[in-house]
Amino acid sequence: MKKTVTNGDDVPITFNSDNIAWKSDREKFKNQKEPENAKQWYNVEDQHFIVWMRTAGLPTFRKLYAAINEKLDQGQYVLTVDNYYQQDGWDGSKKFVLSTSNHLGGQNYFLGIAFIVVGCLCITLAVVFFGVFMSKKNSTAQQKL
Repeated sequence: MKKTVTNGDDVPITFNSDNIAWKSDREKFKNQKEPENAKQWYNVEDQHFIVWMRTAGLPTFRKLYAAINEKLDQGQYVLTVDNYYQQDGWDGSKKFVLSTSNHLGGQNYFLGIAFIVVGCLCITLAVVFFGVFMSKKNSTAQQKL
């Protein structure tokens, strides 16, 4: 299957497909030892296959194909893909997305901000509940005297 990305000068961009699947998934997918009368139809240890087989949690999803570990200058790029699997039958679509990320993830900060807000809310409620608990404890102790 042909997949290439080239810049405006027809210089190919190198894809890195190492470690694109989760380690736990790579450990699950193993090629079978072929007996003489059976053949395996596909290399299930192929990381592109493993990534595709991971179930998506939502109806719209992205699957990682590869990483580009070089700096891409601003400009036009040409993507060439041989499409063997049509999506028209189920009203699907395919898109090619280039996105930047770092070791903490992509550039969508919603989840990080949501975690910080929920964490602050939990700390605030813990302080309030502790204060209510201590005030009830003190009032109970004064009533016994």
